[in-house]
Amino acid sequence: MGWLKRWVLTDFYYDEGVDLDVRILRLVGFYTVIAVILAIPCFFIAGYDDSVYIVVAASLILLGGAFALFFYTRDTKVSSLVFCYIVNLIVIPLFYIYAGGMYGGLEFLFICGLVDAVFLLKGAVLYLSLAVYFIWYAVIIIYCGYHSGIIRNVPEGITAVFSMAMCIIFSTLICLVIMDYERYLLRAKRENVEQSVKQSIMSAETKSRFLSNVSHELRTPMNAIIGMSGIIQNSDSGGELTEEISIITHNARDLLSTINSILDYSRLESKKLELSFDQFELDQMLREIVSEASIGAEEKGIDLFIDIDPDSPNVLYGDHIQIGMILQDLIHDAIDSVTDGRVHFRIRGEFSKDKSKARFVAEISDTGAGISEDDIKTIYSSFETYDSRQDSRIKRLGLKYSVFRGILQLMNGDFEIRSLRDVGTTVRVSFEVFTVERIVLADKTFTAGKRVLLYAYGEKGASYIEEVFAPFGVILDAAYMPDIFAKMYGEGGHDYIFLSEDGYQDVADLISDQDKEKVFVITDRMGTPMDFEGSRIIRRPLSALNLSDIFFERWDEMDYAGTKAAEGFFAPDANVLVVDDNMVNLKVAESLLAKYRVGTRLSDSGFKAIEILKNESIDLVLMDQVMPGMDGFEAMKLIRSSLVIRGARRIPIVCMTADSGGDIREKVMSSGFNDYLSKPVKEAELERVLVTYLPEEKITVVSDEA
Repeated sequence: MGWLKRWVLTDFYYDEGVDLDVRILRLVGFYTVIAVILAIPCFFIAGYDDSVYIVVAASLILLGGAFALFFYTRDTKVSSLVFCYIVNLIVIPLFYIYAGGMYGGLEFLFICGLVDAVFLLKGAVLYLSLAVYFIWYAVIIIYCGYHSGIIRNVPEGITAVFSMAMCIIFSTLICLVIMDYERYLLRAKRENVEQSVKQSIMSAETKSRFLSNVSHELRTPMNAIIGMSGIIQNSDSGGELTEEISIITHNARDLLSTINSILDYSRLESKKLELSFDQFELDQMLREIVSEASIGAEEKGIDLFIDIDPDSPNVLYGDHIQIGMILQDLIHDAIDSVTDGRVHFRIRGEFSKDKSKARFVAEISDTGAGISEDDIKTIYSSFETYDSRQDSRIKRLGLKYSVFRGILQLMNGDFEIRSLRDVGTTVRVSFEVFTVERIVLADKTFTAGKRVLLYAYGEKGASYIEEVFAPFGVILDAAYMPDIFAKMYGEGGHDYIFLSEDGYQDVADLISDQDKEKVFVITDRMGTPMDFEGSRIIRRPLSALNLSDIFFERWDEMDYAGTKAAEGFFAPDANVLVVDDNMVNLKVAESLLAKYRVGTRLSDSGFKAIEILKNESIDLVLMDQVMPGMDGFEAMKLIRSSLVIRGARRIPIVCMTADSGGDIREKVMSSGFNDYLSKPVKEAELERVLVTYLPEEKITVVSDEA
């Protein structure tokens, strides 16, 4: 039987190189013809007359004609339909009439005919054909019942039992063949699906590795471009190259954002993007976002309004890196889209019922160019359905927003965009994080009832300023004219006095010396206290962040406080070792460190870095993650375990990485690094690392005045 299965079954029915419908037609035709041929000896044993053999011959000719039609036309659907109608309308009824009818058990053949139709036909053709067959069978059975003389070769006694048994056996065998083939088809389909899934997984992993490697290779030169652009801009004291460098920096950052989005999109698609969980404080994260956004808004000359609910939970646990990146990018996009208008950033958070989680909703609105309704409908899929005619900005936003939505959904949140062309855009995001302590950003029980006098003459968005004060529960006296201010001030009893920059000179002489310590001048980022006779200042944009610093007397923590200008630092006695196999990156790092006058040693490999550490006193190591021969992780472990490097276990080693994966922080910190810097290295982040890890006695703090 092995050769029979190999030759007949494997090649005839199981060859997946042949169309499935063709194989099924072969199978049904094969067992139908075999059944007709095997019926010949059965009819002979039963003693049937010659008429039944004529029916057998005619049936074989008709069935052969159906297959001839297939070989001629190669049309499986038509051939299957013709085959089914020949079998059900001609062959089976003829056998029923000339082989004993119901007395010979021929009614079982009707079932086989219907099974053939179900196996070969599809859709509406199947249901219509089944209806025709049922009606035709009913007509034949009823007619033969009333005209019993039409039935030929009616069996009796043992012959009837034999005929009935053979019909049952044939029908059962046919059903078993079909069931076995159906099982084969299901098994083959499952194997194909499993193979496709394996190939998809392998393809996704290959794509993810490829994009990760490409991302790293692209981010490395981007570090050089952005770093050197910043250095050139800082050294361009005459401002001759300001516009050119700004264009380079702006486009380089856009390209870097696209690179990050492509990598994150790939990770989301392959279900490999993981969140990084850390404890963080909302106000600290928002300070960084607002600080950078206010610089961008000031450079473009547009208004930036910040609305932060002081009742929002503050001590949180979640992926603040991704949250900060999303909010920062959205505000940057809003500022970038506005030429003459405003951007409004709102964020509100509330505790869950059991206080274990906090849900935040943030909105970024702008009065920029807006996005058309058609683009809104396709913006999330604009990256997948690439159209060269589509606005390049929409394509970039589509990719970025698809990534943002995927990340936010991992945080049980979502992303929504509403926009009108030439009117503006509002982006609404939501996310959920865990809470560590039941502490809000600013507890209004300490501010409720405090009296505030506001002179908002010439202040843009004066009504917005009043809204910023409202959540603190203060009693606000707002004046917009000098005489009204004088009247309110004369009534006394105010705990704080806020003056707009434009109106300061109008009312400064009205304020007594004893009340000057209550005065805060609302000014821009570049203003200094000396411009207002030493009065304390509060930088725009006004928000719950800087107001809470005033109300809760955190003045020393404010970067805009006091009568001195902002402070910087130098560390001429400190030594920093930079390890990177890319010479351009070494040059960028050296140039960035030059600002702080630190002693800089450069190494292009982990091996050389270890030799330097053996012979020199180093206070901080900045180590590239990916290097040939010995990567940053291996070099760090060798340094930590070295017995000849003085203080090997105590030397701060900071990883510099172009990897933007969500789990990179855990990977770096758990492996033994003290901290990490993401490429391109930001000056603020580098400064943070230097202040944190350089010996305190080697840092000299100086003011700009000095």
